Amino acid sequence: MKVNVPLLLMPQQTALGLSQPFYRASVNFVKKNKSIQKDFYKLETDLPAEAYMSMVMLNAVFYALVSGILIFIVLGKTDINPGLGAIAAALLAAMAIFVTSLAYPKWLINKKVKEIDRNLLFAARHLRVQTTAGVSLFNALVSASTGYGAVSQEFEKIVARIHGGVNMVDALDESAARNPSHYYNKIIWQLSNAIRSGTDVGPVLVEIVDLFMEDQRIQMKEYSAQLNTLAILYLLLCIIVPTLSLVFMLVISSFVDIPITNEVLVFVLCGVIFTQYMFIGLIGSRRPSVSV
Repeated sequence: MKVNVPLLLMPQQTALGLSQPFYRASVNFVKKNKSIQKDFYKLETDLPAEAYMSMVMLNAVFYALVSGILIFIVLGKTDINPGLGAIAAALLAAMAIFVTSLAYPKWLINKKVKEIDRNLLFAARHLRVQTTAGVSLFNALVSASTGYGAVSQEFEKIVARIHGGVNMVDALDESAARNPSHYYNKIIWQLSNAIRSGTDVGPVLVEIVDLFMEDQRIQMKEYSAQLNTLAILYLLLCIIVPTLSLVFMLVISSFVDIPITNEVLVFVLCGVIFTQYMFIGLIGSRRPSVSV
C-alpha cells in the first residue's frame, strides 16, 4: 500500500530529500514508539517508518513557519503582541500537523481492516465449499484469489509466496502476522494449525464460518442498540436544542433590546448543519463491516 504524508505541500520525493536533517531524530522517535513500526509493517508499504516521520517533522516545521509569519503580519496591524501570537500559532500548527500525521497510518489500517472484513465471510464460505468438496486448500486459495476484493489480494499474496517455494504453513503464518484484521488472522491461524496437526481443513472451516457469522450477528445487534442512543442524541442536539434556543432568544429579545438578525439565524443554521454532518460521520464510523 502506498502511504503519503497528509497535508504535504510539496512532492513526496522532494520532501524526502529535504527531510534528511530530521532523519536521525525520526529514527530515535520510531525506536521509542514501536507501534509506528508495527503499523507500517501491517500496511506493507515500501516507505520506511523513519523516512515517513522525517517528512512529518519537515512538514510540521514548514507549517509552523508559514503560520507564524502569517499571524505575525496580521497581528502587526493590531495592538496584540505579534511575537507571542506568531509563536503560539506556529506551535499549534506544528502540533496539529504532527498529531494528524501520526494518526494517519492507523486510519489507513482501519480502512484496510474494513475492506477485508467486508468480504471475508464470503471468501471463507468459498473456501469451506471448496475444501468440503475435496479440493485442496491451495487450489481453494487459488480459486478465491479473485472476486473478493481485499481478501482476494491477500490470498493472491499467499499463493504467490507458495509458488515462490515457501511452505504453505509459513506463507499462512506470514500473511496472518502482516494483516491487521482480527477475523482474518483468526481464520488463517486456524488453517495453519490444522495443516500442522494434519487435520482436515474442511470441518475446521465449517466451524470457523459458523462462529464468524454468529459474531457478526452480535456486532449488528450492538450497532442497532447504539443507533437507538444516537437517535435520541440527534433529536436532542439537532431538533430540540436549536428550536428551544430560538424560542428563548425570541422571549429574551422581547424584554431586552437584543435584535435577532439574519446573521444570528444563519449562525444557528450552520451549527445545525455541522452537527448533523458530525452525526452522519459518527454513525458511519461505528457501522460494523459485516457480510452476513
